[in-house]
Amino acid sequence: MSLWPGALLFDFDGVLVNSEPLHLLAFQEVLKAEKIEVSEAEYYQEFLGHDDRNAFRRVFEKHGRTLDPKTFLRLMAGKQAGMMRQIRSRKYQPLPGVEEFVRSVWRHYPLAVCSGSLRDEVDAMLEGVSLRDCFSVVVAAEDVVAGKPGAEGYLLAMRSVSEKIRRRLYPEDCLIIEDAPSVVHSAREAGFPVLAVATSHPVEKLSEANWVVKSLQPTEVQRKIPGLKVYR
Repeated sequence: MSLWPGALLFDFDGVLVNSEPLHLLAFQEVLKAEKIEVSEAEYYQEFLGHDDRNAFRRVFEKHGRTLDPKTFLRLMAGKQAGMMRQIRSRKYQPLPGVEEFVRSVWRHYPLAVCSGSLRDEVDAMLEGVSLRDCFSVVVAAEDVVAGKPGAEGYLLAMRSVSEKIRRRLYPEDCLIIEDAPSVVHSAREAGFPVLAVATSHPVEKLSEANWVVKSLQPTEVQRKIPGLKVYR
């Protein structure tokens, strides 16, 4: 009998690294130039879990404004530049339990990241917290047509891991680790089991997940999913 899960597919921002405050600041900065203000509460309630493309479209729609292609490209470039400035200043760190958890499972399960962030951002922060070597696959925003909160990225991560391990995986074979309720919903609809981490939303907002933990401390995860092989 094969070991379950066949792979662990991690969200990035708010699951592995406390990078959401960086995204918020960069998002606010570029939108301020367009005379649009987004509060911290508004960002976490309405835009968390969306990739930059969908977040900018949603905020312009909310304000009754048309997002033309030129403005869209300017926003995307400005947001990325702002993020990279903050990443270089090292204003981020792994979330509680992450280093121990990832290091305790990576030799026994294939691990992938599926993020709504851009690849340069994800790679830079993974390198910054010394975890890049643990992930054989990274799916970033530019790798998919329909970004988060949709499940296309996780399906691509699943297929990419399948190619790496030369064994076909199905959604039910893969454990997704997420913090955004909207993404939890789409992942469950696609057939994935989900472990939600209550880092960005309270536990009650994550009720669609199969399991919910407050952190990725290995002991907490193992209490929730006893069959998960966590080696310390």
